[in-house]
Amino acid sequence: MAACEICGKRVMHGRRVTFSAERNPRLFKPNVHKLRVRLPDGTVKRVYVCTKCLKAGKVVKAVRVPKE
Repeated sequence: MAACEICGKRVMHGRRVTFSAERNPRLFKPNVHKLRVRLPDGTVKRVYVCTKCLKAGKVVKAVRVPKE
């Protein structure tokens, strides 16, 4: 599973609880996208970023410039 390279968010383990209180294991997966990101030094790199970091503006998306 991928993890957010900005905040380090990963898969978490938990339990699914039924109406009769039975407990079964489950996974909570982060909403991670692979994006082209512009790094502070100006280079462009593909990284995994969770949507929470993307919405908070912690990364800058790299925009493709079409060739003329």
